[in-house]
Amino acid sequence: MGEEFMLAGEDGSPRTQAWRKYVEACDAGRPWTVRNELWIAAHMEDMERVRRSGLEERFRQQAAAHANDPTWQAINQHVEATLGTRLMDRIALDGTMAYETAFAHSLSATFLSLCTVSWHMVRRYWWEGFRAVLTPSGKAHAGIVSYRRLALSSARYCFTAWNASRVYRRGMRERDRGRRTSEDGWPLLADVLGARISEVHPLIVRFYQNPANFQVQVKVDLHTLPAKLWSRVITLLIGQGPYEESGSEVDAQFRVFRRRDGSMHFLRELYMGETLRVFDSDFVVRSVNGIPTLFEVFVDKHIEVEMTVTPLPEGGLSIRGKNFYYRGTRLPCPGLRVEFQSHVLKDENSREMLDIEGRLLMQPDSGWGRLLMCRLLRRPEVLGTIRYVARPLTAAAAPANSALS
Repeated sequence: MGEEFMLAGEDGSPRTQAWRKYVEACDAGRPWTVRNELWIAAHMEDMERVRRSGLEERFRQQAAAHANDPTWQAINQHVEATLGTRLMDRIALDGTMAYETAFAHSLSATFLSLCTVSWHMVRRYWWEGFRAVLTPSGKAHAGIVSYRRLALSSARYCFTAWNASRVYRRGMRERDRGRRTSEDGWPLLADVLGARISEVHPLIVRFYQNPANFQVQVKVDLHTLPAKLWSRVITLLIGQGPYEESGSEVDAQFRVFRRRDGSMHFLRELYMGETLRVFDSDFVVRSVNGIPTLFEVFVDKHIEVEMTVTPLPEGGLSIRGKNFYYRGTRLPCPGLRVEFQSHVLKDENSREMLDIEGRLLMQPDSGWGRLLMCRLLRRPEVLGTIRYVARPLTAAAAPANSALS
């Protein structure tokens, strides 16, 4: 079982495709949060493979044959505290819950086990480690780690293991995210636009039906100091988001989950160097005065944004924030507007791609507001932009496949 849990084989190469993705993320300098998720996913696949191979059952049989041996008792408690607490791995691998949520459950169960039924093993480890540090190490054997080194390393890892608390906190935040989905989608635009859906380019319709089927790059431009201020304020209100400029296009990932009520939970992850910027919300269609209306909902913050959806010339689409609500109460808006315009363009290889430009606008409703902001304070109408370039995954993979061939 120990060999099955190794990242690499004897030749030093990743043992599975999941571990290969983890290594590639490390080489690319992806944010730590992304690497942690890939590590957990690869580790869970190893655990499931061990269960299917029968190695765990063979160990149980051997442990039962040595039930009165203190060493085997400690080994059995060790396995119980690791494999025996991984009750939600299959659910996470199925996409029903986040990897971090299943891992957080295992961390809690493991800690409880170590403090109760596995206390004999913990006491044995502590005593052997204490004795190894104080007594002479004895003769060294090539290729075998000494007890003293094991004891000192274990003491160090007791402190560094607290870094896992970040994984635990993220797992708790994402426990209600919904089930991962990549095939089916949501007819959001069709529900809102009705017959006018024919005015929108099919690629845009396909994107808003399920953004997870697209590869994305993003560029953030905050043109003024007030734009940076408002971007940071919005980030504080609705959670983490992009509030610094990216300078150039950076990689991003869109993921989609289905909530228990069937709504779309939309997660946008921006790889800003080694920092992960996250922007997540739910999209639902509700009836306002008998008219189907698109809402973006920030569940944790109890904030809802009523959106207007309008087809644009040449198959484009505009989604614009209209009214803001907090716990069902409409909030006054200080002239700020957010609008996303989508257009279909063609790249250098004549393949269609989606260009989505989000703009933070200063557009006061009243004449006095426009006079103050635009004339007296001379604030520009466009405070900042965020530009997404999205390509269907099949098309995005085509250049890589052709290069490999």
